[in-house]
Amino acid sequence: MLASGRSFRMLLALAACLAPVLAGAEKADREKETLIVGDHQTVDDLKQISIFTGHVILTKGTIRVTGDRMDYREDPDGYQYAVVTGSSDSLATFHERGDPTKPGVEQTFDGVAERIEYDNRNDTVKLFTHAVVRRYENGVLRDEFTGDQITYDARTSHYDLQAGSNGRVTARIAPRATEGASAPAPAPAPSAPGAGEASRGSSK
Repeated sequence: MLASGRSFRMLLALAACLAPVLAGAEKADREKETLIVGDHQTVDDLKQISIFTGHVILTKGTIRVTGDRMDYREDPDGYQYAVVTGSSDSLATFHERGDPTKPGVEQTFDGVAERIEYDNRNDTVKLFTHAVVRRYENGVLRDEFTGDQITYDARTSHYDLQAGSNGRVTARIAPRATEGASAPAPAPAPSAPGAGEASRGSSK
């Protein structure tokens, strides 16, 4: 399925209306501590930025962001912001689990791009250049979005895609089956004419 510009945003809005299974990010993640590991760290006191390089991994609850370099800072209210870039041979990655929408269904989101910007205050993730976002249910791929820039709002499960030099973005959206819905009970078979009378007659 291909679309571009405003028509694509309308398509995603329609898909969201037809598929309420798209849930926001797991709310518990916001209360978890942030852990960052890497091969090296430098601190810029003037800009209040920590720079991590070499196999960098940020984890916060179910959130996991990886890359070759991460510029990280916190604002006075304690919200985190990170700009992560990949290396020459690997892309930056993002992973998060969504709040449950149906019993027994675990929803996860994975994204890759050359650069990823994580905004903890606004619960947004922006992916730039060769960006791909995939949504899974119990490990099975359900939706896939690709573009030169993708903004994902975890609070509303809203995607905004922008095309690259080819002027196109791509979306693969799985059918929204009404799983778990019970099938209507079959109508009772019509009785043969006189069947009731024959049954009563045989009981005498």
